[in-house]
Amino acid sequence: MLLFALFMILFSSASAYVLEEECLNYTVYPVQYELTLTPHIYKDGNSYYDCDIVITVIANGPNVNIIELDAKDLEIKRDSVQVWDGSVNLVNEYRPYEFDNTRGKLFIYLREPLQQYSVSRKQYFIKISFIKRVGLDSDGIFLTEYDEYGRPQYLFTTRLSPNKAKYFFPCFENPQFEAVFKFKVYVATPQPNLQYCNTSLVIAEEQKRQSSSSSYTIIEYMPSPQVALYQVGFHHSNFGSRQNTARKTNDTLVIWAPGSSLKHYDFILLYGETIINLLHEYAGVNRPLVNGPINIVAVPKLIHGYETGSWNLLTNSDTKLSYINEFTSIKQMEQMKFELAQQLSRIWLGNPGEVQRTRWKEEWFKEGVAGYLAYYLLTQYNDGTVSYNQRLPIDMYGLEMKHKAMAVDWAHSAPALASFNRTLAIEIPTRYKELVTMKTASLLWMVENWLGPEKFHQALVNYINSRRGQYISLIDFMASLDQDTVECFHQFFNGSTSSRVLNSWFHQSGYPVVNVLVLRDRTPNAVQLKQVKFSFIEKDGHDSNYLIPISYIVQHNQNCYNCFQPRFTIGSQTYTFGENLNGGWIILNRNASGYYRVNYDEDTWRLIAKALQEDHTSINELNRAQIANDVLALYAAGSLREDIALGVLEYLNKEISHVVWDAVISGFHSLKTEGVKMTRASYEEWKQFMRTKISTIYKRLTVSPEQSSNIRLYRSAVVQFACDVAYQPCLQQMTQHYREHRNSNKRLNPDYRETCYFLALSSGKTDISGNLNRFELEDKMNAEHRLRLENKFLYRIPKGEPKPLPYMKSTTTTTTEIAVTSTPHVAGKGTTAFVSLLTILIALFKLMIFT
Repeated sequence: MLLFALFMILFSSASAYVLEEECLNYTVYPVQYELTLTPHIYKDGNSYYDCDIVITVIANGPNVNIIELDAKDLEIKRDSVQVWDGSVNLVNEYRPYEFDNTRGKLFIYLREPLQQYSVSRKQYFIKISFIKRVGLDSDGIFLTEYDEYGRPQYLFTTRLSPNKAKYFFPCFENPQFEAVFKFKVYVATPQPNLQYCNTSLVIAEEQKRQSSSSSYTIIEYMPSPQVALYQVGFHHSNFGSRQNTARKTNDTLVIWAPGSSLKHYDFILLYGETIINLLHEYAGVNRPLVNGPINIVAVPKLIHGYETGSWNLLTNSDTKLSYINEFTSIKQMEQMKFELAQQLSRIWLGNPGEVQRTRWKEEWFKEGVAGYLAYYLLTQYNDGTVSYNQRLPIDMYGLEMKHKAMAVDWAHSAPALASFNRTLAIEIPTRYKELVTMKTASLLWMVENWLGPEKFHQALVNYINSRRGQYISLIDFMASLDQDTVECFHQFFNGSTSSRVLNSWFHQSGYPVVNVLVLRDRTPNAVQLKQVKFSFIEKDGHDSNYLIPISYIVQHNQNCYNCFQPRFTIGSQTYTFGENLNGGWIILNRNASGYYRVNYDEDTWRLIAKALQEDHTSINELNRAQIANDVLALYAAGSLREDIALGVLEYLNKEISHVVWDAVISGFHSLKTEGVKMTRASYEEWKQFMRTKISTIYKRLTVSPEQSSNIRLYRSAVVQFACDVAYQPCLQQMTQHYREHRNSNKRLNPDYRETCYFLALSSGKTDISGNLNRFELEDKMNAEHRLRLENKFLYRIPKGEPKPLPYMKSTTTTTTEIAVTSTPHVAGKGTTAFVSLLTILIALFKLMIFT
């Protein structure tokens, strides 16, 4: 009776969900799936599993004579397809079913129609038995080989996002359908040629296990919460595990991996525990993330990230979970940390395993909040902070996510965030997933800086905590944010609020550039601001109407009116305000948190360049980083003259900030954006310019013995960039590393490994093969991808003509020799390694006149 009552509660909630969702157009709706699996993993690779499935369904409409299921690459057992109404089988005995494997459809024909649930309150049971052959390249559920103490071993694991469940079992593959899942697994005892497996994991906790008379161990699991198909999971292997429990709750993190390599997962286990503790500190309440353990499975295969909807059975590539000092690069470690922080943030924001289910109406918005929280948690972790009272801003990561979003958001085809509406996270096209995450997170960072970190974070935490067990929507969030933060001091001067600002950005694609014109012929000076939509293609730039929060700093702030808490917004109209600059510069976008670029008038750019040359620390590093990134992007877009761009960047040989150089590297890549008017000659000139600037920081980092994570990450980025711009000491050093690796089998430094592979591939070497481990293979694939992009860029752009060197008049009295003298680089003049024919002819002509 108790189980029946539980089932009816789940069933009634499922019915309510059906009525709420308008997109459920199937005539049959699943309420529960019950799967009985018998896996067989053979050492010869001929592996499979038997499955008996019972699907409890209701009719979602009248006169249902055909039940349409999704199924692909399954061997349906003859005469096993049945549809039961109590003790009566409704399947048409003359034409029971049709399985179209090409289309991935299983049609079950009935001899009498199903009765609509709203009238009859009837439920039916579909029963099917089938066999699934599982190989290394199978979809949905696949076989993976790994090495255990020198012997090959295999495992089964699933990856069902976004529409791969039909490869696992027959189902109704509508991502909006949710159902309860009950698993039972028969585990075979050791037999010749049959691999023994001691680990079976599903999306629910184990309820009991017993031995059967047929030499099988039977494991039964608790019924799962209501979940969609892409949230289902199954794993079967001979793995070991280690676990840690959070400090203030019963959240338990369990890592599953081959027993021989478990020691390599201590870092991620301790890191995950710390992130959970940070989340609880952030939330201010000791509420468990899930009801039960969070199992993280290290799959010995290159796969890309966690499945978005997973909450208690997480799978990822072992390269994203294990830390082996001689193999794991710092970039791989950074990605590993971000992905787990992001997944745990998703779980905290709402998951099926909560006692009270929290749902997000706009999952793209949840993705953005999860990305923002991941960077926040990473910032606290890197500083060793695990206290609510020592919260640190995400400055470095804030710029990183903003520049990642801007790199793709300028394109005409980039959609507005709100256009995704109720799209599930798994349905967001791959090409837009980073845009959705990084742009949403960047806009939250912009508002956080506007309101102040304490007010913003407290408002966010209060809102999430208040909506537990309810729906969360974008409109509701923005209304709550206004209510918690708008007061006289925090309200914008022209009546704008956080919700109005966010609304203008969520409903428009792209981002603006603010053109600044300072009229210095009057006192106080007049500062005119005008926004246009930023684009790397000139014809796509036009007036825009974003509600832009404006903040600024000035060089001489003794009499500055708005320097410390500037709070106003601008729209599509030109906005003019007075400010006494005293002959100095003005810089918009204080702390660089605004999601926009800034282009100044020539005089202001020159004043900024002069200040950077004289004392670059007079401008804080976040603004220096944004200036450098903006200058390169504006030049690439044709909105800034080359001499001004070079003049602003001239100081870079003095720059030692990791944040600034990351922004420079990101900005340099914008020169290679498709549509930018670039030639090979001008690209080579920019590389030459960067070679003169990278030398100082390159030498400083490569001789430093410091091995902290931040320095390693900085060093790896600078070395890669130095080689990208063909800085000779870098090319020689990395070539030497690779030569020693090939000749004496010396292990490559993992932080330089991708760069070494890239240089080897660029020089035509094809011998990067052999017994590469997955860490090395991942770097090789990244290097190949980078090389393809570089070659595509060089193939696409015209050759162009190098700029001639300026003619240098000889000061000697001799007339028998021609001295060709090159000058050092001067900002605005350009450099080249060649002397043009015209320059030589002029020199010869003058020589003839003088003689």
